[in-house]
Amino acid sequence: MSFWRWVCAFSILLLFCLPRIKEHKEQIKKELKFLMLLGLFGVTSYNCFIYSAMHYTTVINASIINSVMPVVTFLFAMIFLKEKPMINQLAGAAISILGALFIIFRGNPLLVLSLSFNPGDMLVVCALVFWSIYTVLIRWRMTRLPLIIFLFVTMGFGVLFHLPLIAVEFFYKGGFSLSPEIALALCYFAIFPSILAYMAWNKAVELLGPGRTVIFIYLLPVYGAVLGRIFLHEEFLFYHVVGFMLIFVGMLMVTRFSHIAST
Repeated sequence: MSFWRWVCAFSILLLFCLPRIKEHKEQIKKELKFLMLLGLFGVTSYNCFIYSAMHYTTVINASIINSVMPVVTFLFAMIFLKEKPMINQLAGAAISILGALFIIFRGNPLLVLSLSFNPGDMLVVCALVFWSIYTVLIRWRMTRLPLIIFLFVTMGFGVLFHLPLIAVEFFYKGGFSLSPEIALALCYFAIFPSILAYMAWNKAVELLGPGRTVIFIYLLPVYGAVLGRIFLHEEFLFYHVVGFMLIFVGMLMVTRFSHIAST
């Protein structure tokens, strides 16, 4: 799924980027190793680890582990960018984590006792580490390429790094039958989570920095609850409201107050 998602996304961008590659050829050569690294971390490693993990772990476990992503990103920002998170950033991240966990556990802390961890959880940990490094590296070495060309080349390397993994999977598992539903899902993956989301994320990291950008990860359970209500007619309960309020307060502390402090 990861491989064909990125092949489709790369093919779409090929239509827009191929005529412009020649004019940026020299800059691509200068950034080649860096672009390869980003393709390995942000395209191949993150997606393959997170997709593989979901075969072995639960959505709740994965959500809980992903909630520490801002903390991990802050840590890598300290290492690569020499940035020390401010007190309000750490406090805001902690409040947002609390809000996300409040939604995940449906307002019942006793559900923590029913958790069981498995090898798939380690794959989620690996995925979030690779994504955190990818996020920090974007700011650590700012590209001089246009955003769409930067993403196109990064995607290309990501597709290439998938090839040995695809060969192994095909040998042991075989391929898959392409149905209209699968084709539609791949088109969705290619356009929205791959091209549009990555372009938005990369630009946000460039403008805001990794610490302030990654805090928006906590909007995932918010969007999940809202979309669940709209499309699946799921109930909207008190723990959603409490969790949303905590998440937004934490995000405000990290983004707005950090902006005031920096100015």
